[in-house]
Amino acid sequence: MKIHKIKACIAVAALLLSGFGVHAQQAADPVVIEVGNQQVRQSELMAEFNKNVGYRLSPEATFAERQQALIEYAELYATFLAKVQDAHERGFDTMARLQRELLHYRKDLAAPYLIDSTELRRLVREAYDRNHYSLWAKQILVNVNAMATPADTLLAYNKALDLYRRAAAGEDFDSVTVSHIRGGVHGLMTPYTPDMNDLGYFTVFEMVYPFETAAYGLKVGEVSKPVRSQYGYHIIKLLDRVEGLFGQVSLAHIWLRDKDHNNAQQDINNIYKQLEEGGEFSAMARLSDDRSTSQSGGVISNAQLSQLLPEYVHQLSKLQDGEYSKPFRTDFGWHIVKLLRHDTLPSTSNMEQYYKSRMTRDKRGEQSRSAFAAATRSKYGITLPAASLEALVKEVPDSVFRGLWDPSQSNFNDESPIVITPSQSYTVNDLAAYIARNQQKENKMLMQNYVQQKRDAFVDSVSIVYADSQLEKEYPEFARLVGEYRRGLMIFNYNDAMIWTKAKEDSIGFDAFYKRESVKKSLDNPDDSVFFFNLRARVSIYDVSNADVLPADVAMKIVKKAYKAGKGSSTTVERLRKKLPKQVDADAVQVEVRFIERFRQQVLKEGEWSEGVYLHQNADGAYRIIAVEEVLPRTLKGQKEARGYYLNAWQNEVEQQLDTTLRNQYHVKLNYDALRAISF
Repeated sequence: MKIHKIKACIAVAALLLSGFGVHAQQAADPVVIEVGNQQVRQSELMAEFNKNVGYRLSPEATFAERQQALIEYAELYATFLAKVQDAHERGFDTMARLQRELLHYRKDLAAPYLIDSTELRRLVREAYDRNHYSLWAKQILVNVNAMATPADTLLAYNKALDLYRRAAAGEDFDSVTVSHIRGGVHGLMTPYTPDMNDLGYFTVFEMVYPFETAAYGLKVGEVSKPVRSQYGYHIIKLLDRVEGLFGQVSLAHIWLRDKDHNNAQQDINNIYKQLEEGGEFSAMARLSDDRSTSQSGGVISNAQLSQLLPEYVHQLSKLQDGEYSKPFRTDFGWHIVKLLRHDTLPSTSNMEQYYKSRMTRDKRGEQSRSAFAAATRSKYGITLPAASLEALVKEVPDSVFRGLWDPSQSNFNDESPIVITPSQSYTVNDLAAYIARNQQKENKMLMQNYVQQKRDAFVDSVSIVYADSQLEKEYPEFARLVGEYRRGLMIFNYNDAMIWTKAKEDSIGFDAFYKRESVKKSLDNPDDSVFFFNLRARVSIYDVSNADVLPADVAMKIVKKAYKAGKGSSTTVERLRKKLPKQVDADAVQVEVRFIERFRQQVLKEGEWSEGVYLHQNADGAYRIIAVEEVLPRTLKGQKEARGYYLNAWQNEVEQQLDTTLRNQYHVKLNYDALRAISF
């Protein structure tokens, strides 16, 4: 609770209670922290403690352990409040960067408040009910722009209606699709593939809202009448509806391609028989023609339903975790799938915030926003004077449909009000500016209709902007959230300037810190291990691409002899290359000299950390000879190598110094007697 809220509560209590009642209330809720002029009472501290720390305490924690955790948190919280005060005094709350970031966060937080609550609840329930199901559908799309002329819109609708009648009468849906595609613009012959109109499985928010609504209203096998969206007219055929699958699934599969088998169906049936007799699915998956998964048990992890063959989704929907399907056929061959794990739909309350967020960017959000705008006008007395738009209709040129209108080139001026809020009046000039800001390329329409549409959108926009300006007054919870974001951003910027960046830029202080702290590091202290190198070795690595061109035993003798004689890697590699057949390129033998560190390399095996020559052979006939020329003991890292660790420690010290300064500057006091008396 902020200090002004504490004062407000005390003032109200003074009016309603006797003086004794006030003292009794304060005694029951004592001040436990003082920072400057700010007081924190027990109730506020416990609310913060329980929210951030208390819920993580073990139920078996003793009273002493709980009390110690509370006191430690109180000390941190007091220091945090001192930082907040110092940040305010230094002007971190008015920084332009903070204001920009806060505006972004506030916009996201405000969005759910700026839509009609009744409509929102209906839409949330609708989305949740639909989310229990995934649909598989095909579509035919007759393109027509959302702003098309009435004539073009009617032409597209009649075409879509004809396609619907053919499909609804029983004509093959794919055939109707083909005739539509091939009879398209200028009669061009467009190549058709079966997946051109196949949408696979989808669920809520994955299709535009009108399409989604129509699809969820169909029965399996049914064809929809033409459905209008911003893309045109859709004719939808529902192929399947499955329940119980949500989010991601993990599965394993066995797939046999027809072209790779004389009788793929017989082979898949034999595999299924072995599974039924107790065979391991992972072992049987080695027979799969999916080379990317056959060696790993046929596993496909965390797949979205839209990423899978529709037939896979249909089969998986009938399985419980751990079960596998009977063999089934697709256009790609024969399959068996096993459901390993699947997500389940969370509760409505857990999904509500996600739905609200999605609706602010979805067509359905426009419905609730328009309803909200109308309710806002009624609530706050926003009026809409009957101003004439005829002059503006004549003023706006056709170039607006190409996004090219520049109103600054005209002398248009109309101060007639069209929207009046409690704080501001908006005129026809403001509408003209709104049209200019939001113009884009779109199909030409009657200018009178265009300006009227923009006027309606402008009125809604003004209404919502005003409602937005009142959110902190109307919703204390919203004001609290924005306050938390503001404070968090302010402290982040404060810490960055006063601690992290300051420590990085103070090279003199960091050098002194390094010299002081590095001499304290010890190999005997496990906490200091990151400040020391592990064992390191200088190695020469000789890679031979094929043992057939240079046998490994021959190469080992050459390397060992050169190693014993102290010859360098360049001499040794030349001796190896001289043993290659003349027709073999010298690149068949490569050498690399490296320094490697134990536990941070994959060159040497654990038993090879001593000087000597070691052979590593590969299954493909290639091999590697490693000459360990020197092994260096564990030594302290320099400032450059351990800079990150020292810098972190240096930043912690700078922060501790700042905390001490702030606690003194703002006279931080903790009431330890009251803290120790708290029982929870």
